[in-house]
Amino acid sequence: METIFISGGVLIGLLFLLSQSLSKGVGTVGGALKQIGLFILQKNPPGLVDIFDDRDGSGSRTWMNFGMLWLVFAALLGFLSGWHKYDPTALDSLASVGWSYDDGSSLTNATLNFLTIALLYGMIGSGMVATARNSNGRMASEANASMVALLLSVILVASYLLPFIFGFLDIDTETGVVATVLYSLETLAVGLLLVPVFINILITAANRGEQELQTSVWFLIMGVAAFILSMVYMFFGELADSTQTVWLAERVAHGWVPLALMFSVGYHVIPMTAKQPIWSGSMRTASMLLLFLTIPPFFMTDASASNFVTNLGAIMLTLGVLPIFAASINLLMTASSGLSAVVKQPGAVAATMAFLVLPFFAVGGYFTAMDTFVGTGELGTMGEIVNMSMLFTVGGLLVLAGVFTNYPNAIGKSLAAPSTATLATWMVMVGGVASTLTYLTGEFTANAVAASEVEDVVANSGGFYLTGAGMFYLASIGTILSTMVVIRTGISATGRSVNVEEVSDMATYTLTSGSSTTIRDLIGRGVGVDTTLVVSETETSEGGTTIIAVDSALHNDEVKEFPTTTASVMIEFVQYLANTKQSVFELFRSMDLDDSGKIDSREFLAALESSNVEALSSINANELVESMDLDGDGELNLPELDIAIAQIKRDHDIASSEEEE
Repeated sequence: METIFISGGVLIGLLFLLSQSLSKGVGTVGGALKQIGLFILQKNPPGLVDIFDDRDGSGSRTWMNFGMLWLVFAALLGFLSGWHKYDPTALDSLASVGWSYDDGSSLTNATLNFLTIALLYGMIGSGMVATARNSNGRMASEANASMVALLLSVILVASYLLPFIFGFLDIDTETGVVATVLYSLETLAVGLLLVPVFINILITAANRGEQELQTSVWFLIMGVAAFILSMVYMFFGELADSTQTVWLAERVAHGWVPLALMFSVGYHVIPMTAKQPIWSGSMRTASMLLLFLTIPPFFMTDASASNFVTNLGAIMLTLGVLPIFAASINLLMTASSGLSAVVKQPGAVAATMAFLVLPFFAVGGYFTAMDTFVGTGELGTMGEIVNMSMLFTVGGLLVLAGVFTNYPNAIGKSLAAPSTATLATWMVMVGGVASTLTYLTGEFTANAVAASEVEDVVANSGGFYLTGAGMFYLASIGTILSTMVVIRTGISATGRSVNVEEVSDMATYTLTSGSSTTIRDLIGRGVGVDTTLVVSETETSEGGTTIIAVDSALHNDEVKEFPTTTASVMIEFVQYLANTKQSVFELFRSMDLDDSGKIDSREFLAALESSNVEALSSINANELVESMDLDGDGELNLPELDIAIAQIKRDHDIASSEEEE
């Protein structure tokens, strides 16, 4: 039996067991496994994890920060790679630090490594926010997530510095133990370092209670698990000199993993910002199932196998475009359902653009991958151009979609400079697509001239690479602008502007000395920012009657001096529900856009806007949700919404218009 069947069967079997455990649980051992996982995350390595911040959102914030950092480096290397193809002597001035001329493959490999790590950082960090949102609002261990993010960058830097150090010491890095150690840093170490991240995500997802697992979280978990297994396969396959195992690991690492993470970001950002449910459940299932049963049409290498295996691989490669088309169409239709909301959010615009161009890259990748897979090689290096451009354009846009949408959610602030973020999105989009078309035109020209055997002077296509590098420079500038937006968002004192409210009609409010209350209680009783607070002592009247000082907190809990009334917009909304004869359950399902089992202020505001009720600001919607939030978690569940609507119907005698007639 071919080795690839055994390796592939074990891999798919492990992923299937993981998928089943996510949907059905692991039985009575779940609690014990959770405690063991928490101990691993919170106590190991001893002392090191304690120096990292464990506040809500700090882990995902660290991952996205590193993602933007490495994305800038990758974009700059991508520009240099295009320029180097135009002028191979452009980097000769770096000979003093060890640079030597080659065919550009070293620069291309470095660009791919930097870009891959940037996409891992950005999309896993964004997925952490989605996972926390589906759970109790935080990762199981934010400190451990931050620590792993730092160590991953340390390993990346070490994998490039150690060959230089060994070279200066005249140590052979091509063979022997040193070569194995260096290769383990690139594969096994990275895979094992993501194991704590995988455990962290699993425990966080397990804390969701009875809520359904979001599609985005499912793709994130499967993508991280596939990446870990691919790194293990790649390392031990290389040690065992099993080319088929290494080939399979490369297809997983460069095909399944990036696509799964892309789908994870898309299935979270687009439905949430569009304020619409996912358009087609069947297409979602198709994208989930077919992705891990086919061969993606990207980063294909030659297959050294029998004719039967080659033919089977060609069929799976042909089917590999189906999950891409299914997910892209599904998400584009979801975005079109709430297009007015999508165009207002830079992150949603970036995600929509990404899935708009992904099918075109899939078609181009299919033809170049098939050319490489069967060994004809007639398309030259077009496959390399399509693959790298897909990661830069689609992957880069989805990293921007994640940070523009989920980074503010992770730190509790609004996105700084949305106009700059939108400009950066368009620059990455235009630069990536335009440079791809220019590079491909140059390759077509070079191949056609080579096939016609005309003079070499006619075959010079350097101008295409020069123009392509210039167009790609737009994408590089776009990543820098995006990083500046993220930095400004992170360091801003407050993420949202304070809207000036109407002045309270209460000039003074009296508190008794020694009493206690809260700002929330005072605001609920009509106290404004300009209201004078008077702290009084125990007083006696002229008639000799003693006025006993009563603790204001107790007094206000019993007697409302300024009783709060149900907001008129909520009364109008309940009347609208009564007229349309919607049940509370139907209302809750329509409002819960991300199927998390809870409704936040954004989803509640979207439901109000979809009715004929007057629009509210986001701040007022947040206050309205807080007024109905009984357990104080900042979100509404079904019982809380049912109780609030029932109370309003009872207090205001609300019935449908037909019943009143």
